[in-house]
Amino acid sequence: MSAAIRKFAPKAIVFDLDGTLVDSAPEIRSALNAAVDGIGLAPFPLSEVQGFVGGGAAVALKRALASRNREIDDTTFKATLAAFYEVYAEVSKKGNGLYPGVMETLTALTDHALPLGLCTNKAAPITDIALEALGIRRFFSAVIGARDDLPRKPAPDMLLAVLAGLDARPEEALLIGDSRSDVGSARAAGCPVIAVSYGYPHGPVGELGADLVIDRMPDLLLHLELTVKSP
Repeated sequence: MSAAIRKFAPKAIVFDLDGTLVDSAPEIRSALNAAVDGIGLAPFPLSEVQGFVGGGAAVALKRALASRNREIDDTTFKATLAAFYEVYAEVSKKGNGLYPGVMETLTALTDHALPLGLCTNKAAPITDIALEALGIRRFFSAVIGARDDLPRKPAPDMLLAVLAGLDARPEEALLIGDSRSDVGSARAAGCPVIAVSYGYPHGPVGELGADLVIDRMPDLLLHLELTVKSP
């Protein structure tokens, strides 16, 4: 006899972006390599850049510099980061990298009238560009990208801000992410969390401490108690 499938009955769902809904590593690689070319660093391969993702652009740049044992002063760091953002904004306009099944899953959740939010450490202006280019902005009633007035994940502040926008308490919501930052944010906020196995976890995804791990975004629907949308 097969084990029962674990079910969640959230009143709202919040998604991470990079590594959860979109494979952004190729775009990050393009922006990073363009930026570090200005300080004389050789290009990074995609496999290495995947290990830099998570925490925002400044964190990715710091990880890249550390991997090459390179130190730069604050002025050079800010200029390099600005160069990164300039290219990242352009490549994000292409709308590439949406993971298989994401559009169908978001559509199904919307069809069940389930409020959806998005909480990402990607800079807010780049987040807006990416969501529009990917064609998924319309699904989210509340979106929070990285900004100066909110501590980033794994702090709970960004997630709590999204949940406030969805009029949902943490304990009655659900976060879907791929990293230790996502799980840490959910735990700090008191929110259940599901991790996807295909993102950028920086270690075994099973060790992140999520309530559940899924291998495909459409698998989320198997673990939800959904009501039929009223006509």
